[in-house]
Amino acid sequence: MTKAIEKWLLYTHIAGEFTPLSKPFETKEQAEKARAKYPERKRKTIGLGVILVEK
Repeated sequence: MTKAIEKWLLYTHIAGEFTPLSKPFETKEQAEKARAKYPERKRKTIGLGVILVEK
C-alpha cells in the first residue's frame, strides 16, 4: 500500500488553467517564504496549494 505525502506549491491561473510556479515544498512556511520573495503586486495573484505525492 502506498502512502500519500502532502507537499505545498505556489500556483497561479493563466488563461483559466492551473500553472505551477515552484517546486513542491515540504512545509507551508517554506512556500510562504518563497511567495514573499515576489513583488507585492504579483504576490496577490499567487496562491498556495497542497498536492498529494505518493511515496
